[in-house]
Amino acid sequence: MGNTFLFPKERRILGCPSSMGSQLSGEGFKHSMGLSMGDFSPLIPTPKLILPPTGRIGVATVTAGPGVTNAVTAIKNAQMAESPLLLIGGAAASLQKGRGALQDIDQLSLFKTLCKACVSVRTVRQIVPSLRQAIATAQSGTPGPVFVELPIDVLYPFHVVEKEVGGTKSARGLQGKLVQWYLQNYIRNLFAGAWEPRDVTPLPVKVPLATEDEVGVVHQPALGFWG
Repeated sequence: MGNTFLFPKERRILGCPSSMGSQLSGEGFKHSMGLSMGDFSPLIPTPKLILPPTGRIGVATVTAGPGVTNAVTAIKNAQMAESPLLLIGGAAASLQKGRGALQDIDQLSLFKTLCKACVSVRTVRQIVPSLRQAIATAQSGTPGPVFVELPIDVLYPFHVVEKEVGGTKSARGLQGKLVQWYLQNYIRNLFAGAWEPRDVTPLPVKVPLATEDEVGVVHQPALGFWG
């Protein structure tokens, strides 16, 4: 089976950069704070360290492995301060998880006790819904940090992932053809629905309000002797 997956020519560069950028722009963000390396190269042309917008949720991007582990103390501080924070971390490709890939560790377990929510994005079409939900979760109820993991195969454009993962065009033998069939279907599922429009408007933030039972009835002060 050849590389027959079709997509609009004008959208060859679609991957995480456009999906993630459109969602953060829809939320009103102009800058992200982070020290990122190869994982986020398509998203951040020039490494920058910029303060997040005032009065909004903070956004930080870190590279996989050491970038994520070095953020643990900061995330704990955000949890203790009840500060809404979106941490976006790179990760090994989903296809290589648990197979000894470079800097492949169980990153979600690091933040389960520190973040209000931890999620790993498996396909490009899940980027926007995952970010929308994570941002709303960070600000709802008691504010706090959330962690969204973006494997490297959802960060890069289709033609790059196809070249690196798609396998050889002329597979030999039954085993080779089965491997090629598996890899091609993996790429199809990874980018299926990626070019469909997504709703990037912010989800409503749920702020709990005290009930009358919790507040209690305001009693009139007792009258004094001369009342």
